[in-house]
Order: sequence, then C-alpha cells, then structure tokens
Amino acid sequence: MKRIISLATAGALALSGASFVGVVAAGADSTTTTSTTTTTGPTTTTTLGPPIQGTTPLPMYLNVDTVVGSHSPAGVPSPAVGCAMTNEFLLGQMVVFRMSGVNVATGGTPLTPKNVVSANVVIPGVATPLPMNYGNHGTVAFWTVGWSTVGYPTLGIVNFQIVVKTAAVKAVTKRVKVRLSTGKYVFRTKVLKPAIGVKTFTYTQAGTAAPSQLTLNAAPKA
Repeated sequence: MKRIISLATAGALALSGASFVGVVAAGADSTTTTSTTTTTGPTTTTTLGPPIQGTTPLPMYLNVDTVVGSHSPAGVPSPAVGCAMTNEFLLGQMVVFRMSGVNVATGGTPLTPKNVVSANVVIPGVATPLPMNYGNHGTVAFWTVGWSTVGYPTLGIVNFQIVVKTAAVKAVTKRVKVRLSTGKYVFRTKVLKPAIGVKTFTYTQAGTAAPSQLTLNAAPKA
C-alpha cells in the first residue's frame, strides 16, 4: 500500500498541494535552481524544479489527503485497516477525501463553515461535485467526503480537484479625529484592514509523480 505524505499550498487563482505532495497549478514559474554538492568523489550538479508551492506569496494553505473506507461491497476485498492513508484503491472501495486549511489572506484563519461558502470534490466522469462536510473526527475537526468507486468506468489515475470558495470579509475600519489646516477637527474613517471579496481556490495533483496520485486498480478476481 502506498502512503501519501506531504502538504499543500494554494496559489492566488489555483492551488494544489496535499498529503500526497502538492503543487501549485497556477502561479509557479519555470525558474530552476542549480545546486552543487561536493563530496569525496566528483562534483555533482542537480537541477531543481520550482518549489511545489510556487514562488509568489500565497493567500491560502490547504492540506489534502485520501484514506480508504472501512467497508467494501461484496466481491471487493475490504482494507486491512479502515481510514488508512493511501492513494492506491481497488475499484469498488470507498475513497474518503480529507482537507484542512488556513486562509493566509485573513491572517491565518482556519477554514471552517464560518468562512467557507463551499468545498467540493470534482471527479472526471462524475456529473455532480461531491460537497465536503466539516465535522469531528477523533478529537479534531476537518473537511471530508466519501466517494464510492463502484461502477466507475476508468482505471488508473483519477485527476480529481477540490474547489474551495471562501466567504467575503468586511473591511475593518476606525473613526479617527483629524485636524485640518484651518485648525478645525473632523472625524474620518481609517481602514485598518481592507475588505476581501469571495475567492475560489482549486487543488490539483498536477505535477506530482504518478505513484503519488489517486489511482484506481482492478479488484482481484475471486
């Protein structure tokens, strides 16, 4: 069973990242960095790709992973351990998407129903997006939704996306007393924090190695 390990970060218009190593779908440039390591042998040079989270300031941080459901339908082997983190599934098993995150643009506010309008998993070939629910799991809370793969027509990598729409945030203002050149005083509104409109961010697996991506495999024949 392959394990998913990592973290995710969001770009301004699209984000990606995950507990299977995430990448920024938009915002990452093609700049490469060359590092040189000297050992007792010959000098070696490695050309590095751009950072997985991109190279510009990020307004959103997401952590995404998938775990296998505890039960499988008849004819499909049940997992040895339910809720085990993995990106490899047998056709018919339940994929559970999990997400948590922080809205960096609002000062590091955790993503909860208070500041999220919607969070949906979009799967190729599935007509209706799967809405994620926020709730308790153990002693903590985060976003989840289950997807039954029974009858899904395609094996191999599933290029799902998670689309998060955040709520608008009102500006923080303060009435201040200002002295005019005439000597008179007036009250004016000072903006302490500007308003932030509704934003949409999209998580994607794009750019990660194939073994790190959500994959459906044929169930063994009885």
